[in-house]
Amino acid sequence: MTFSMEPDAIKLGIIGYGYTGQQHARAVKALQGVDLVAVAETDPEKRTLATVKNFNDYRYLLEDPSIHAVSICLPHAWHEEVATEALNAGKHVLVEKPLAISVVAGERLCRLAKSVSRILMVEMTHRFMPTLVEVRKLLQDGCVGEVMAVTDTILESFGLFGSLPAWMFSKRQAGGGVGLTSGIHLLDHVAWVTGQALTLDSAWFSNSRALGDVEDTAAYSLHLSKGAPVHILLCWRAQGKSLEGELSIYGSKGSVHVGVWHGWRLETEAGCQEKACFEDRLTIPERVLEGLKGALTEFATAICENREPTLKPEQTLVSQRLIEQAYQEHLM
Repeated sequence: MTFSMEPDAIKLGIIGYGYTGQQHARAVKALQGVDLVAVAETDPEKRTLATVKNFNDYRYLLEDPSIHAVSICLPHAWHEEVATEALNAGKHVLVEKPLAISVVAGERLCRLAKSVSRILMVEMTHRFMPTLVEVRKLLQDGCVGEVMAVTDTILESFGLFGSLPAWMFSKRQAGGGVGLTSGIHLLDHVAWVTGQALTLDSAWFSNSRALGDVEDTAAYSLHLSKGAPVHILLCWRAQGKSLEGELSIYGSKGSVHVGVWHGWRLETEAGCQEKACFEDRLTIPERVLEGLKGALTEFATAICENREPTLKPEQTLVSQRLIEQAYQEHLM
């Protein structure tokens, strides 16, 4: 695939200016070589928060020839339609995960991006979190030996990032609940950190608080390509403002325990090594922002260097395909 080179400063537009779109704007401000020049948002109150040119219809933003790239932060059901229009308008496209509401829709976008020679990338924050980047290197260096088992958990309280929008509780608009929205991160980073593909064995879902027609609790039982079992548990909690969870990888020479938003601890017969990857003063949203900045940096660098991003959109469909399999086999 070939791409046309862009000027030094990439002019970016954000489509959807809710919580996530606003986080994208904060991340862009911290980057060199990327200028946020426009926002598209249907909610007039949210548009007033933008400090750049803003539109009530994203199509007006796409008509602006000075804008090189867009970041799409919309309900999942809108991803394919808006990304399709953006690619056809000649824009490079960054999409908040998942790429589209279904794997089939995502595959269509991948084919389109290739046909129009535009960069398409999915914003997978965890791939760029310093904790996971460092732990992946530890495993590549053989610090835990052969992986024997993996457990991963996340419990997210709604108040941490503000109240979740209503569309996230609609299967038609979101495609799924915590099993998709958070699950795509955990499935992806387990496979990426270990360097092994995942196979689904079983899954379980429940909606204990009747959050629309999506699940608020999910569990996946899987195994890595070399046979090690993997257990993943995910929960949404209505009360509080906490974000809990730990990735534990048990190997033949030792174990590593990872708090994605905190740091890691390596335990071997030689002793224990720990590292905090964030300053204590940073809030969880500020720590998450570090991963977002990494993703935006890779997106912009790929444009400037005339190459595909290191995280190709097709790779994110691997985890989404497992989630769809689980939904088809185990959910209503």
